[in-house]
Amino acid sequence: MELFITFFAGISILFGAAFIRLSHNTEKIEHLSIAMALSALLSLMIFDLLPDVAESAEGIGWVVSLIFVVGGVALLKFLDHLVPDHDDNEKNHDTENAVHIGLISALAVILHNIVEGMTVYSVSLADPRQGFIFAVGIALHNIPMGMLIESTMEKETKTAHTLVLSSVTLSTLFGGLLMRSISGYLSETVIGILVCVATGMIIYIVFLELLPHVLKTKETVLNLIGAAMGFLLVFASSMIG
Repeated sequence: MELFITFFAGISILFGAAFIRLSHNTEKIEHLSIAMALSALLSLMIFDLLPDVAESAEGIGWVVSLIFVVGGVALLKFLDHLVPDHDDNEKNHDTENAVHIGLISALAVILHNIVEGMTVYSVSLADPRQGFIFAVGIALHNIPMGMLIESTMEKETKTAHTLVLSSVTLSTLFGGLLMRSISGYLSETVIGILVCVATGMIIYIVFLELLPHVLKTKETVLNLIGAAMGFLLVFASSMIG
């Protein structure tokens, strides 16, 4: 039961991807989904991740927490340079750069979802009902990311597209399986470190990838609508949780 609930939390990535596939105007949906993801991730970082970092800092110390947050930013910056064809200019702003955003977003979300999967499994183990409610909240967070990854990766080869989308979708379940196998050995310190690293990666995505993309997009109305939708999804998930 615990693994099923954890799987449900992650498969919502496919809901967002399906929405993109059913749309006839992928360019506008791409702008909408990126603005939506920006708002959702920013809200998630402010209302969920930063409080988690503060809680972790009480155990491992503020200096150590900050080091691992910065380490998360640095790690994604390093991975950033490993991804080819991502120079953002007037000619490729909506093509190569979009694919680049999808790839590094997937890397960050995979790590974040692994931590979330571990948490969902732990809550479900104690109380399946509470675990399911928590999973619904996580699912609402994941829908904008499914939209983002699908819209930015659709121009890639079918193999790369499927591999990225499958990895992100199954990362939450992997976190649950990981927690199931090592729950008796994993310390709160290690969990706190993972949360700090994931937060740093999300900070990088928000301020150095998604925000510049939105600012360069001339679709002001779509950006505002997407930002509002992203915030409402996070707000709804917090009410449910």
